Amino acid sequence: MDLKPHIFVAMSFASQYEDRFNQVIAPAIQSIAIKNIALTAYRVDISKSGDSILTDIIDGIAHSQMIVADISSIGKDSVSSIPYRNANVMYEVGIALACRQPSEVLLVRDDSDKLLFDVSTIPHMHIDFTDVDSARTRLNQELVARLHMRNLLEDIRIKTATAQLSTEEVQLLKETFEYKSNTVWGREVKGLATWAALAEARLIDKGVICVAGELENGNAAFQFTQLGWYVRQKLKKGLPKFSLPLAEPATEKQKPTENEDNAT
Repeated sequence: MDLKPHIFVAMSFASQYEDRFNQVIAPAIQSIAIKNIALTAYRVDISKSGDSILTDIIDGIAHSQMIVADISSIGKDSVSSIPYRNANVMYEVGIALACRQPSEVLLVRDDSDKLLFDVSTIPHMHIDFTDVDSARTRLNQELVARLHMRNLLEDIRIKTATAQLSTEEVQLLKETFEYKSNTVWGREVKGLATWAALAEARLIDKGVICVAGELENGNAAFQFTQLGWYVRQKLKKGLPKFSLPLAEPATEKQKPTENEDNAT
């Protein structure tokens, strides 16, 4: 969930493909903003990080908002005449599918050749890159729709994690309201496990916190995961409040009779 404001683009770096990047892919991405920050199209050949290209590929894929890969056929095998696709692009697609959800990987192509079996089930779309305006609009709309769906799924994750908190876990998280997102924290535990220690273990299982190191007293030090930080922020805003009793006990009339029990 710790993502940078760019979309990773995997495509051929050959000069004949520059127009589709400059006129279609990059503008379609740059017209999208997340939290008022415009996205950029990230290609490893124009990266200025100074790291190795493999490091740039892995980091770019892992921390991008999404991945767009142009897997258009680039030629035909000289023996079998079977169309083939750019090997470097397919390598990056493989990495993307290994560490991201399939819905976060958009494959585009301008051909109708048979797809490789390994990626034939991955969502993809045909684009006529020669029709620049239409291609740019279609790509932009597809990216916006996918980002919107991803945000809905993330919101569901946060709501689900918050709804599953126990009373002890809520109490423990309330004690962290003054902490910043990168604060490393812990507590001194003596003797048998306390309610807080049990709550910490359950929060680790739920992916809300993680072990960040060790305190001087030998106890574990914790830090919020990205999901956990959102959960804590949601908790800090306040949970719905209710007055007891939440439901009235069943009256004699409401209780099923013996005959009704038997009928059931």
